[in-house]
Amino acid sequence: NIKGMINAAEWNLAKASEKTIVIPGHGKIGGKPELTEYRDMLVTIHDKVAALKKEGKTLEETIAAKVTAAYDSKWATSFLTGDVFTKLVYAGA
Repeated sequence: NIKGMINAAEWNLAKASEKTIVIPGHGKIGGKPELTEYRDMLVTIHDKVAALKKEGKTLEETIAAKVTAAYDSKWATSFLTGDVFTKLVYAGA
């Protein structure tokens, strides 16, 4: 779930130094700055989805809000689109 992903990113950031090389399961090799960017993306999307859900928005309304739009060009894939990711986050928010 999204909270587990955020916790894992936080844990890894706490262990990483500026010299740490991060080899993700998908995507390009990076370092602490890229891991920080990833964590920030997860937190931002989680917070937006959680706020919409708290307002009583349905899953369909939350998907229509395109909360992942700012990140889709970098993070979305043909398998895990912004809409699919929003659905996963909504389920755990």
